[in-house]
Amino acid sequence: MNVQRFTGRNNKLALEQVRIVMGPEALILSNKRTADGVEICAMLETGSVISAIDQARPATDTSGDGTNEIALAHLKRELTDLRETLHAALGQRQWQDTAGKRPALATVEQRLSTLGLDRVLIGELVEGISAEATLNDGWRHAITQLSARIEILTDAEQAGLRVKAVVGGSGADRSLVIQQLVASAMQQMVARDIAVISMLEDPSSALGRFCHEHDISSYMAPDAASLKKALAAVKTCRQVFIETPDLLPSQGGQDPAIVTLLNQRAGLTAILVLPCTVQEEYLQLLAQHAEQLPLAGSVLTQLGEATSIGPVLGILASREIPVAGVADRANNELLRITAEGLINESKRLARRNLERKNQQLKVAV
Repeated sequence: MNVQRFTGRNNKLALEQVRIVMGPEALILSNKRTADGVEICAMLETGSVISAIDQARPATDTSGDGTNEIALAHLKRELTDLRETLHAALGQRQWQDTAGKRPALATVEQRLSTLGLDRVLIGELVEGISAEATLNDGWRHAITQLSARIEILTDAEQAGLRVKAVVGGSGADRSLVIQQLVASAMQQMVARDIAVISMLEDPSSALGRFCHEHDISSYMAPDAASLKKALAAVKTCRQVFIETPDLLPSQGGQDPAIVTLLNQRAGLTAILVLPCTVQEEYLQLLAQHAEQLPLAGSVLTQLGEATSIGPVLGILASREIPVAGVADRANNELLRITAEGLINESKRLARRNLERKNQQLKVAV
C-alpha cells in the first residue's frame, strides 16, 4: 500500500496537499496534530494498485502458465477484499468528508455510517453536539437522538386500530404478519372477535389454513364492491385484518390496491411490512408509496437474514413510522421490540460485518 504523509499548518491545508498529490479518490487513514501543524496519512484506492499489476504484467504472458493466471486472479480478489475492508472501517468516506470536521464529530459520523444510516439522517443526529464534547458524549448524544426518533406502537394503540390493511413486502411476508397479528390479538379476545379479509384472487393457503385451525372468520374480496360487503359483514368484530395484493409504486396514485383501500370506510388504517433484507432504494420507494394510505405503523420481517438494518432504521426515524413489532417464523406471535433493541441489533450486525472483513483481510495477508 502506497501510504504517504502530508503536513500543513491546519487541516484544510493538509487536505489540499492530499488532493493535489493523490486526487479526490484518496483514502484518509489518519490525521493528527503535530508540532508542525496537522499530519494526514493517506493512500490511493486499491483499484490503482490492481491497474499497476496489470500494467506490469509481461506482454508475452498472454497464453502462458495457468498457475500465474490463477495467482493473479487470487491477488486481485485479495486486493478487492482489502479495499472493501478499508471502506467499511472508514465508513466509505473520502478525504473531503473530513475537511473542517472536529475529530470527535468525524468519528461519530463514521460510526453512524457504519450502522448503515444515510448522510442526511446522520447530519440531523449529530446536530447539537458541542465543540467541547468528547467522543463518548457525542456518540451518546447521537444514539439518544436516534432512539427518540424511533416510535413504538403500543398494544393499546394497536388494539385501537380496528381495521388494519397489511401492505408492502412479499405475499409470504404479509401472510406471516397477519397470522402473528391475529395470534397476538387472540391473547386479549376470542376468535369470533377477529376476522381476516383477503383482496387476492388466490388467497394465501398458509393464511387460510391458519384461520381454519383457529376458527377465525375469513372472507374473499378481490374487488372494491366485495370488499365493502365483507367489511359490512364484520362490523361487529373488534379486530379485522386485510390481506392485500402487491403494491405497485410505478403506478403512483393509480395503484389498484391503493385506490380500493382509499375508497373504503374512514376507519381503515394500514400496517406497512418492511423486509430487512431488501435494498434501501426499494424500501424508500415502498414507504413513500404506502404513505398515500393512513399509515399507522410497520412490522419488520426477515430480520434474522439481514446483514444490516441501517436502511430500515433510517426509514423509521426519518419518516416517523411507528414499529408494531417483528414477524419471525421462529415465533408464533409478533415479537415486541424497543428502539434501543433495534439500535443494539444494528450495532451487532455492524460489528459482525467488520469482523468478517477483518477475517478476510487476515486470510489474504
